Amino acid sequence: MRLEKFIADTTNISRKNIKKLIIQKRIKVNNQIVLKSIQITENDDVYLDNKKLLYQKFSYFMLNKPQGYVCANEDKKHKTVFDLINVNKNKFFTYGRLDKDTEGLLIISNDGILAHQLLTTKYHIPKTYFVQTNIDISENIYDFNKPIILDNHIIKNYKFVKNTNNTCYLTIYSGIFHQVKRMMQFFGLEVTYLKRVQFGDLNLDQNLKLGQYRELTKSEINLLKNKLNSN
Repeated sequence: MRLEKFIADTTNISRKNIKKLIIQKRIKVNNQIVLKSIQITENDDVYLDNKKLLYQKFSYFMLNKPQGYVCANEDKKHKTVFDLINVNKNKFFTYGRLDKDTEGLLIISNDGILAHQLLTTKYHIPKTYFVQTNIDISENIYDFNKPIILDNHIIKNYKFVKNTNNTCYLTIYSGIFHQVKRMMQFFGLEVTYLKRVQFGDLNLDQNLKLGQYRELTKSEINLLKNKLNSN
């Protein structure tokens, strides 16, 4: 692997700026300053400003998305979730989308294969939302088990769990546009606050404040992958 590719893959630094770092003698390989691009192997240690760079083929992050941000790599009108996380936005993407006014659990990664598997309807990965409505929620909604028709889509799998008079948890297994809001409208309710709290078996870290993120642990990554095997 070329040295520039290794550094670009492990940082948010462009190839052009990496060349400048080499000229500035800020890059070391095996504790030796490099003065030009070289080939490296997985056994080589690469340092930037004396800090070792760890190469990972794939990286996985959990973001507690705040309102006001869109799930896009770039947007000329709105702030994007990539303004909140220090990764190369050209190589990372979100696992699904949350609306601009929706908060909560968002997975960001460069593992496209896992993303495709988790988002395809074949596996029916559950996603749970905390929902607040403008008026009290009828008790009848918790016993309702008939299909809900949204345009040309038939929603058969879902689950409501009561929380308070005007809040509940809703688990869905598909990803239709504005699905949660439209399902609540089906019952004559308007969503006033929406937050995703669970994706598959992965729960939002309650220690993450809005706008904060962290890497997923190995066990959390396995939670996502094991969900595919259980379906």
